[in-house]
Amino acid sequence: MKAFTISAAIAMLFAQAHASPIAAKAEARQFAAQITFQGAPPDAAFYTASIPADGSVFYLDNPLSISHIVSLGGATCTFYGIDGSVTTVVGAQTVDVGPPQTQISGSCLAL
Repeated sequence: MKAFTISAAIAMLFAQAHASPIAAKAEARQFAAQITFQGAPPDAAFYTASIPADGSVFYLDNPLSISHIVSLGGATCTFYGIDGSVTTVVGAQTVDVGPPQTQISGSCLAL
């Protein structure tokens, strides 16, 4: 009986640890960077992507030649172009891509 009581107490503590507010806060911190890729002229052609800011590499499949990358903030993102460009955007800013080219991949990390 004593072993059952101890096992039951450990199981309850384990269940409470997984339902704690701390675990919920860690999940709430997941952040996606809102990035707009602008062609030339920027108002004529663009697309927007919501990119996980966890440092993972993602791939873009839009062939539009990009002149500017716009971030709403909250992350540092680095993008790689089809012709070798590397463009880094930190926080809320607009960065020129030089020379303009299709973006093929990147990664973002929350600030």
